[in-house]
Amino acid sequence: MNAISETFRILWLIFLWFCFSFIALVSLAMVVIGGWPWGAMFFVAGPVFLAVIDMAHSESMGGKANGGSFNFFFLLLMFISAVGLIILTVLTAFGVLHSEIQGFWSPETNFASWYMVSGLIIVVCLIYQIEPNDDIPDLQRMEQMNRYSTRVGVISAAIFTVLCLVVPLTSFMTSGYDPAALAVALFLTPGFLRVVREGLFYLQGTRLEEGSEGYRTLRAVCIGVAGLAGCIALGYLGYSLVRLELLPALFFAASVAMNGWSVKKYVTVGISIPEKEEAKKETTEKIGE
Repeated sequence: MNAISETFRILWLIFLWFCFSFIALVSLAMVVIGGWPWGAMFFVAGPVFLAVIDMAHSESMGGKANGGSFNFFFLLLMFISAVGLIILTVLTAFGVLHSEIQGFWSPETNFASWYMVSGLIIVVCLIYQIEPNDDIPDLQRMEQMNRYSTRVGVISAAIFTVLCLVVPLTSFMTSGYDPAALAVALFLTPGFLRVVREGLFYLQGTRLEEGSEGYRTLRAVCIGVAGLAGCIALGYLGYSLVRLELLPALFFAASVAMNGWSVKKYVTVGISIPEKEEAKKETTEKIGE
C-alpha cells in the first residue's frame, strides 16, 4: 500500500507541476495577444499551485523543507506576484492599460480593484509566519525568512492601501465609472491596514508598545486612512443616490460601514492585536530554547 500511495503522490506532483507550467504559459500568451487582464491570473494561480505542491511533498516548507530551494522559490514567486499586481494596479488606475478584448466586459470595467483583491490574498500569505517545530532544521533561518517575507508583505500592503484611496479618485478620469470596483477598492482598505498592523507588530513589536510614540503614530495613520476611505465612499454613496442607482448605493454603503466600524474600533479599542502578540511571544521563547 505504501508503494501505491507513493506512486500516486508522485503522479499528483507531476500533474500539479504541469498545471503550474501551463498556467504560466497561458498567462504569457494572453499578455502577448492583448488580453492582459487574463494574463494576470498567474500572479494568483502560481502561488496557489505552489502551496498545493508543497502540501503534496513528503517534506513541507513548515517542516524539513523550510529554508530549502523550494521555500526560496515560493517566496520569490510571492514577491514577483506582489510587485506584478502593484504595477498592474497602478497602470490600470492611471489609464495606461486598456483592454481591447470586447464581449467579456465593458470599456468602463475597472480591473484595478480586482487586482487589489488578488493583492490582499498575496500579502496575507506573505505575512504568515511559520511556527517553530522539531522538524525545522534551522530555527534561526526560519525566523530570518519569516521576517523577510513579512517585510515584503508590509511594504506591499502599504502600497495597496494608498492605491485603495487613489483608484476611486482617478476612476472618472481614466477607465470610467465602475461602482462595484470602486466600492471594492474602498472596502479593502481596512483589510490592508490589518496586514500592515500585523506585520509591523511582528517586525517592530518593541517600538509599537501601547502608549509609545510609534503606537500613537500608527494609530493616527490607521484612523486617518480608514476615515478618508469612508468619506470617499460616502461621497460616492451620495452620488449614487442622486442618480437613483440603488445597487451601487448598496455597495458604497457597505464600504462606508466597513471603514466607519474600523475607525470606531481604532478610536475606542486601539490597534493592538493581542492574539498575535501572544503568538509572537511563544515563537520567541521556542526559538530561544
